[in-house]
Amino acid sequence: MFSRVIAAFAAAVSVATGSLAQTQAPPPVEAFSRHPQIAVPVISPDGRRIAMLSEAGGRQIVTVLSRDGEPPAGANVSDVRVSRLFWASDRMLIIVASVARDNGQWGADDYTTMYALDLERPDRLRDLPGVALGVVPETGDLVIGGRRDGGAGLAAMNPETGLERTIARSDGRYFGYALDASGTPVARLRYNVVTSEYGLETRSGEYWTTVQERTEPQLTTSMWGIMAGAPDELVFTDRPNEGGRRLYSVSLATGEPVRVLFQDDEFDLTTPLFDYYTNTVLGARIDREMPTYVWFDEGMTNIQVSLEAAIPDAYVSIFSWSRDRTQFTVAAYRENRPTEYFLFDATVMSLASLGNAFPELANSVLPQRLSIRYRASDGTSIPAYLTLPDGDGPHPLVVLPHGGPAARDTGGFDYLAHFLASRGYLVLQPNYRGSSGYGVAWEQAGWGEWGRGVMQSDLTDGMNAMVRAGYAAEGRACIVGASYGGYAALAAATFTPDAFQCAAAIAPVTDLWEIARNADLWGGYQSPYSRLLASRLTGTEELPDRDQADHISPAEHADAVQIPVLLIHGREDSVVDDEHSDIMNRALERAGKDVTYIHERELDHWLTGPSMRELVLRNVETFLAEHLGE
Repeated sequence: MFSRVIAAFAAAVSVATGSLAQTQAPPPVEAFSRHPQIAVPVISPDGRRIAMLSEAGGRQIVTVLSRDGEPPAGANVSDVRVSRLFWASDRMLIIVASVARDNGQWGADDYTTMYALDLERPDRLRDLPGVALGVVPETGDLVIGGRRDGGAGLAAMNPETGLERTIARSDGRYFGYALDASGTPVARLRYNVVTSEYGLETRSGEYWTTVQERTEPQLTTSMWGIMAGAPDELVFTDRPNEGGRRLYSVSLATGEPVRVLFQDDEFDLTTPLFDYYTNTVLGARIDREMPTYVWFDEGMTNIQVSLEAAIPDAYVSIFSWSRDRTQFTVAAYRENRPTEYFLFDATVMSLASLGNAFPELANSVLPQRLSIRYRASDGTSIPAYLTLPDGDGPHPLVVLPHGGPAARDTGGFDYLAHFLASRGYLVLQPNYRGSSGYGVAWEQAGWGEWGRGVMQSDLTDGMNAMVRAGYAAEGRACIVGASYGGYAALAAATFTPDAFQCAAAIAPVTDLWEIARNADLWGGYQSPYSRLLASRLTGTEELPDRDQADHISPAEHADAVQIPVLLIHGREDSVVDDEHSDIMNRALERAGKDVTYIHERELDHWLTGPSMRELVLRNVETFLAEHLGE
């Protein structure tokens, strides 16, 4: 029985969690740096199997559990970064992953690929040459585009054999397709990167007709598919000037707007919720203070309400469902516990635990991570997350800016914030101006504000607000960040040298001229990438010149640094080349500053493996203890 398999899996997890509840010592580093014991569980169309990311012997694996007495199947995926699992059919599991590759003198970069795991031949993975846009429900074939071999258009591919057939030809200008319930393409988008001309085309028989045309210098429109229950409507997202990113529909026949499906006054839509059984959009996820699901389907709405009643102390997300929508995998998010996963059987209204993402932490009393707001020096209200350590304050403070910078921190368990708080630090994570998730106006408020503008002052103001409120100890604050957050940490050390007592930068950007002058590698100075980069750095349509870039580059101002600096970077970084940390380290050493540089070849930008995360956590812990300790 499936219930016994689940119970056995949960029991195995509980064995690993039992001891920490009996001790007051903080959990070990390994409890935070490990691969999750369970993540992204997805149920097969017939409800007979559950696939999930898991861990065995320090390796990340895909595990498939069965209800029919079959032994668990699995595949080692430690060498890739898995982003998603879904079922093409009852026997074919598709693994979507990013793979880093070394491009010689240019360092590493990433590409997205897929693998097929055949449950009748689980001893091997088939590498699939593209990205799935949907499924042909009758056959289980994948509709693929974005091929690594450069092939244009769409193909229907049998994931078992790798054989494929062309279903839509293209000259390469098309970047998005919508499929109907049979897996047939019925709409596509085109875009000219030179002229910024955008168009929507719909299909009638063998012919495509343009139903919408306009100019979009920075492409912000995405097509997601057919609306559930309304086969004559296409679902899009865009970013209006007021309010959050919205979900709306247009007529498949005319391209004219039909209705706004969802828009929040404050928060951006995070992603539509797609049903591979029908190739339709069923709902939307919104990250308010915590992840929130909105469904356009009455049946899914009722399931959501039932689950929220059954797990009242958590925010509940439905991860996957069987074809008949009787079996569901569910995630429960809490502020002071790692994510917990469940199996929900709607036929008998039963809820069974699948396990906890970080089992060694499941029974520990973790610090609360709260959604707050504080006032910046100009009066602006800044959203943030505050993780409170045990004991009475004021506490030593770690300001932890996110990367991106057009990204945001969201609620729930955060392995880095909870790790630092478990070590006695108050952790502040500001969603400073320039962050995404709060509407286009909030993001654009950070354009041209790197280093010396409000994107930086929002962080310093956060530190001061925590001191005034009595949470943070005055004169005991460090700023720690990765990627853009690493840039912000170094910008604090160079442009506000008296604000913090130390700065730790992981995979940071340090030389903005190095980025600006290489923009032509992504298509020239008139490419969408260059226009986007220009808007972020200068707030205009022009990339910064050398003087402008140097003005906001920490590496050009190393002589101003007055505090200890920790740099951590790796050769396998596919986003920010490790040359940035090399440059910063040399500049600090020439200026006679206190710098520690940890350079590890195997480190990638995402700290994918447990050993990478453990290395970073241990070194940051040691650095903070040295400079913020009693």
